[in-house]
Amino acid sequence: MPLASIHFIFIFLPLVLILYIIPNSKYRNLVLLFASLFFFLWGDPAYLPVLLASILINYFFGLAIGVPREGEQGKKRVVLLWAAICINLAILVFYKYLGFFADNLQVLINRPLAIKILGLPLGISYFTFSAISYVVDIYNQVELPEKNLIRFSTYLAMFPKLLQGPITRFTQIRTQIVTPVYSLDGIIRGSRRFIAGLAKKVILADNLAVVADKVFSADFSQVGIGVAWYGLIAYALQIYFDFSGYTDMAVGIGMMLGFTFPENFNFPYISKSITDFWRRWHMSLTAWFRTYVFIPLEFARKNAIYLRQQTDIFIVFLLTGLWHGASWNFIIWGMYYGLILAIEASGFEKKLRKTPVFFQHFYTLFLVTISWVFFRLSDLQSWGGFFGALFGRNGWDSTTTVRTLNIWSYFPLFLLSIFFSLPVLLNAQKKLVQKNPAAQLLVDLLYLVLFIVSISYLLSNGFTSFIYGNF
Repeated sequence: MPLASIHFIFIFLPLVLILYIIPNSKYRNLVLLFASLFFFLWGDPAYLPVLLASILINYFFGLAIGVPREGEQGKKRVVLLWAAICINLAILVFYKYLGFFADNLQVLINRPLAIKILGLPLGISYFTFSAISYVVDIYNQVELPEKNLIRFSTYLAMFPKLLQGPITRFTQIRTQIVTPVYSLDGIIRGSRRFIAGLAKKVILADNLAVVADKVFSADFSQVGIGVAWYGLIAYALQIYFDFSGYTDMAVGIGMMLGFTFPENFNFPYISKSITDFWRRWHMSLTAWFRTYVFIPLEFARKNAIYLRQQTDIFIVFLLTGLWHGASWNFIIWGMYYGLILAIEASGFEKKLRKTPVFFQHFYTLFLVTISWVFFRLSDLQSWGGFFGALFGRNGWDSTTTVRTLNIWSYFPLFLLSIFFSLPVLLNAQKKLVQKNPAAQLLVDLLYLVLFIVSISYLLSNGFTSFIYGNF
């Protein structure tokens, strides 16, 4: 069930909030769990057993790993930990990567394989990573195992973050699950955040998608520099507003229910380096890989003499690319960032800080924008044609123009999107309310108008799926 849909906004969410508020706190997790299972069942009924299996497997492994053991008994905890990790990854690989591996194996052996490729269960990349973080945290004694199956199930299946995150560790919301609370202030603040995310999605991202789709589906040999960059920047803005819009909606729903989810974006397009960009983009994923892959790699390879940190960074971003999708373009996209980040970690970032701020922003935006070509085009053979168009092989204005593609009318929204990708308006709003608290009424009125406009767009244009819902 899409968060940006009429039935979710006007039926499912209000009903869940009412049912969540009515009972006393000991029943709220049960209400939230049934709501989350219904949410999953609505969108992907065939794979509900996969989600339930993940819940039960990690619940019982968590209990087993959490039993104190010493000496030889302590080694069993290591075996149990790796068994839990391997089972989680095996489920993820089976559903997400089996087809990719089979296709590449067929090419290598030049023989077709009789392998049935299954669909991708909703949110599998997100609830699998949340599950792995749970068992690892128990093993490291960062967290105690949750003995209440309802509470654990609620953590893993919670519907706001189920499909696209943010990837949440149990320790980040344990207190709120153990003692569920809600408040009128949380509902109000959450509503504002939800409306902001909805507007990002249906007003900005979905309209930018029209520009990007038309440019990327054109004949690249007929596309000039202007149109190519227009389409690429539109896609860069689209994917930001689409994904950050979902995050805002998820965080907002969490606030309404009394939860504080981790932030996932912090205006990444104002970054001054690629390292800075990945501190601001998909922050929960970056934090997950840093905690559960990079730091263990650094510890395991602490005696390595040459390029230890650089190699570990490259490995992490190779895996980051693979996490995004079972396709070579995502792997190359991850390797692209891994190489740049390894170079910056070797001292280039320090030198970059000494350059003018304008150059730092230009350097970052250029490399990030270029990276979206790898991300968008799964057909590697088409990269040459698009890069040729970007860098002038077809001239500034070729046969295909903004008028022939009928995308010139989106240019004002394109400029508005650039403005909203900056923290200018948010900072102005905070200063205004701090100086004059009564101004919050005016701000809330604007949120109401924004909500009405967003619903109008949704009714007229229909729902467009979230980009990261595919991952």
